[in-house]
This record gives sequence, C-alpha cells and structure tokens, in this order.
Amino acid sequence: MEIYYLINGKKYLDNYLLREQLQLNKSEIQKLLNANPLPNNEVITIQNKKLYSSSGLCSLIETLLKKNDQ
Repeated sequence: MEIYYLINGKKYLDNYLLREQLQLNKSEIQKLLNANPLPNNEVITIQNKKLYSSSGLCSLIETLLKKNDQ
C-alpha cells in the first residue's frame, strides 16, 4: 500500500513517509537533502512540515545513481 499526500494532482511525501519508503534514518535523509537540495517548486511547507514531491525525489535518485555509476 502506498501512502502519500495528493496536492493539486501531484504526489508528495513528508519526512516520515520518505524515510519509510527509502528505509533510511532521519539523519541520513537530512544529509541527503542538504547535499542535494530539491528545487523550490518540488517542496511545499505546510504547518512547519516539509512535503517533497515524488517526481522531484525520483529525479534526485536517478541523478545520484548516474553519478555513482561513473
């Protein structure tokens, strides 16, 4: 079962859902996003909670995989 926030037809994950999907801990997610920030249009802040678009996260993961293949 896939859980996400649907906002304006776009899927978003919060920090908890992102950690669950990627099976990483909180500090690993913070290091990843600090080193590779998503564009502002891929992040929404609602009530002090950041939501990350699934399309932006997929692009980030693809970029990281390409970098590590070289």
